[in-house]
Amino acid sequence: MNVKQENKGERYQFDLSKKHQGLLTLESRLPKYQKIISVIRDFQPHTEHLKCLDVGCSGGIITSLLTAHFKSVIGIDIDDTAVKEAGGDARDKNNLFFLVGDAMDLSFKDQSFDVVICNHIYEHVPDALVMMKEIYRVLKKNGICYFAAGNKYVLIEGHYNLLFLSWLPKKIANVYLKLFRRESCYYEKHLSLEDLKALVSSFKVVDYSLKIIKDPERFFATDLISPGSLKYKVIRILSPVVYFFCKTYIWILVKE
Repeated sequence: MNVKQENKGERYQFDLSKKHQGLLTLESRLPKYQKIISVIRDFQPHTEHLKCLDVGCSGGIITSLLTAHFKSVIGIDIDDTAVKEAGGDARDKNNLFFLVGDAMDLSFKDQSFDVVICNHIYEHVPDALVMMKEIYRVLKKNGICYFAAGNKYVLIEGHYNLLFLSWLPKKIANVYLKLFRRESCYYEKHLSLEDLKALVSSFKVVDYSLKIIKDPERFFATDLISPGSLKYKVIRILSPVVYFFCKTYIWILVKE
């Protein structure tokens, strides 16, 4: 297993929302929310009585939208600026709460939640393995985690839109990023498919990645794959073959 804990003392990206303004806009977050809830409701149709935790909630737009489907929703993020902005929504909803907190040290009792959302978060924390242990701890027995994870071996890295960025050793990636995006450090730590499986090995994994590719309308993925297009036809045929290079893996993790 290559999931290392050597970065445990590394600092968080405390100001992530300042660098990625899309985290704070409804236009950007709405399609992601639709994908999340469509997958969760496909796996578990009745959620209205469940408690949900959104880890890495940022500005809380997705968190707020989730309140329509759950008994209560809590959003937590290390980015206090984003959480303060999110707090405005909480004043209007009695089942919505926001906290500034550490995903690697969740301030909740064991088995507190039925559902946890972990949507493209693992690469932003100093130690993803510690975070997943915390998610496992706070989930109830038979609880589920919606886990969306970027792939290290995607051709174009999604945060900076640079070819092969996530493939490179950190020192080379830092230079590459500085040259083309004027960023001093490539912080994100993406994992390969093999290492992602190791990361979530405590859970039973229900893989939705190919289901979404084959039925993008059902899972609100038409912004990525347009049904009937040549791209759609090619991807559907080749998806099992190129699964190793998928941009994003979407899994439901079950705590058995």
